[in-house]
Amino acid sequence: MQKFSIELVVRDYELDVQGIVNNSVYQNYLEHARHEFLHYHGIDFVEFSQNNIMLLVKNIEMNFKNSLVSRDKFKIEVHAEKEGNLKVVFHQNIIKLADDKLILSAKVTGVAIKNGRPVAPDTIPQIESFISTSSGN
Repeated sequence: MQKFSIELVVRDYELDVQGIVNNSVYQNYLEHARHEFLHYHGIDFVEFSQNNIMLLVKNIEMNFKNSLVSRDKFKIEVHAEKEGNLKVVFHQNIIKLADDKLILSAKVTGVAIKNGRPVAPDTIPQIESFISTSSGN
């Protein structure tokens, strides 16, 4: 299976006083990549919202390995799988392009809510098309 990825460049205003990307900015990078991944797979958040389907983050785990600095070019890889009956887990890596160094690995767990109630993600065709059943659950 081919991994989905997007490429970005660190902007100066994303740095903290130490001259590295502030830890909170990485969550923005991850969210942007997930939204691009979902859009690529035909998910329109406005349309979903109008149909009373909300895609929500339940949990985020981020493991920091290295830091990015101003003007670093990097990619964010995204892979998704179903976990249990109601969860979709997004596995994401941020990798610096210059040296292929892993900057961060993340596990983001999401759920779908339709008309105020949790629904199995594989009952939504656009989600079902990109998830694979997790071997561990």
